[in-house]
Amino acid sequence: MRDSDGDGAPARLPPLAELLLLQRLSKPGRAAAVTLVAALAVGWGFAALALHEHELHVHPAGSGLGPLGPIFEAAASPLTAWPGWVAAAILGLSAVRLRRGPVEPPAGRGDAARLSAAEIRRGLRREYTLARLILVVVSVLALADVARLAVSGIAALLDVAGAGDGLPWMGVEAGGLLAAGTILGAWVLTFREQIDRLGALPAVRRAGRRRARAR
Repeated sequence: MRDSDGDGAPARLPPLAELLLLQRLSKPGRAAAVTLVAALAVGWGFAALALHEHELHVHPAGSGLGPLGPIFEAAASPLTAWPGWVAAAILGLSAVRLRRGPVEPPAGRGDAARLSAAEIRRGLRREYTLARLILVVVSVLALADVARLAVSGIAALLDVAGAGDGLPWMGVEAGGLLAAGTILGAWVLTFREQIDRLGALPAVRRAGRRRARAR
């Protein structure tokens, strides 16, 4: 990728803020957003543990929350542990395919041969935004699961009743979501690199480099 200053120097990897759709926020805004998400994840960890204890003591048959009752009663099980790993495997194959082959025209845009270069670039930018949105969702889910694992693990060490139930499966579940998020991040980076070669991304000026030249 070449930057907008036209010096031909390779660009750095996109900042994490761009991948997580936070690039338009100020630094304090990004810090506030990350802090809020982390706080919500920890809150979910405590809420999930409380719901698990509620199901064990008040509704032992798993009927307190309708269809969700058995899930919270078991805390974690093979039923909840496999989706992340399956998603990671599928994303891994897709990432390898994307890296080895050319980027495909944007989906759902009709016959690619009849699209103008500008239309293809717009479609690819939309796909890049959608991919980053999915990455944000998966990252938040992984963070929430890791927070739940941490809260339950600490509670189990403190001998809180029921906190250790399904803890190994909870770790497998969190690991699957982390793996899926990591591989999806690699996919997004590869996709970004490819569409940038096609000129689908707007050039990014490096203020620091301009200031250095001005001196």
